Amino acid sequence: MTIQNTITGSSTDGDQRIQADSQHGIIGSWWQLGIGMGEASCSFGFGLAQDVRSEVRRRADVTLTFAEEMGVGGFKFIRRVVERVDRVANEALGRGEAGVLVVTRTLRRTGHGVTDLASTALSDTIGSSIGQRRTDGQRATA
Repeated sequence: MTIQNTITGSSTDGDQRIQADSQHGIIGSWWQLGIGMGEASCSFGFGLAQDVRSEVRRRADVTLTFAEEMGVGGFKFIRRVVERVDRVANEALGRGEAGVLVVTRTLRRTGHGVTDLASTALSDTIGSSIGQRRTDGQRATA
């Protein structure tokens, strides 16, 4: 098998084509060979164009799917970030409120404790008769 037969197909196809083209004389044969070459070139060109079209279509579909998933994935990611920030903010506000309430309640108890301590210290130091008054405005005697 020759190189030409390997390229065009089987040797019998090529031989039949040459014999059919040679029946028309040299000019007719060249004409037929030129037309055959034109057909082969057109088939090659359209086949190549179809291959390019299908590859471009596949790449376009893949690119659009990628872009679509990036958008959807981006929104999902942003939603998760917002959810996490909200959870942290909720926790911070709850703990901040609890901290303020603990401080105010502790200050209230401390104030009561200071008042009780001052009253007890004053009463122990001066005596329990201080502060007791008679209804007529004079001091009670001990």
